[in-house]
Amino acid sequence: MNPSMVRLCGYAGLLGACAMFAGDMLFYGKWGSGAEALLGTYALVEQADPEHLVIGGLMSILGGVGYSLGACHVYGQLAARPAWLRLGITAGFLAIAIIATATHAVWGSFALAVVGGASDPAMIANYLSLHFTIGGVVGVPASLLLAGAIALRRTDWPIWFAAVSPGAIYLLFSTATYLPAPLGAAIVGGAFNLAFVLFYAVSVAISHRREVTQASASRT
Repeated sequence: MNPSMVRLCGYAGLLGACAMFAGDMLFYGKWGSGAEALLGTYALVEQADPEHLVIGGLMSILGGVGYSLGACHVYGQLAARPAWLRLGITAGFLAIAIIATATHAVWGSFALAVVGGASDPAMIANYLSLHFTIGGVVGVPASLLLAGAIALRRTDWPIWFAAVSPGAIYLLFSTATYLPAPLGAAIVGGAFNLAFVLFYAVSVAISHRREVTQASASRT
């Protein structure tokens, strides 16, 4: 892929992750400590403004497109060989994009149903849990393969970038219940999408710096 196109796809992934995180905050976001992040989620939904819930659900469209293009960014950063590794990791990131989009859209319907009192929260919560489980089944192997590929220098990223892989950042953020208010709840509650915000932001910055360096070298 053209380096400029790879970088643009990275920006798209960053935009998608930001859109999804904004949707998280519209659904159940609050300021508080990390330990309070997931407490009273349904109560927050019941008290939410329906317009905010609609906008939060619509973020799944922008987020899904961005995440899908972000998978192309990952593809462009991986070495061409072995082909199975490149395709496998990219397929994993595409699956994450699809599942994240579907789950986010379902959350919008769930939240509106709760506000209207026309749904069984436990039933839909179990349905959402199934989505999260499937996401973990495809996402964890993809993240591990990506970290391994980076460590083995099978990508255009530096080795230290393995520490910024989505899986590593998600694990760090989702378990950060020790974080104090007011940012703790937002970081723990939005851990999944924040992990991709950081991943794509750092990746795009690396890509941009590499192009600037190469352009400067070609002029000398």
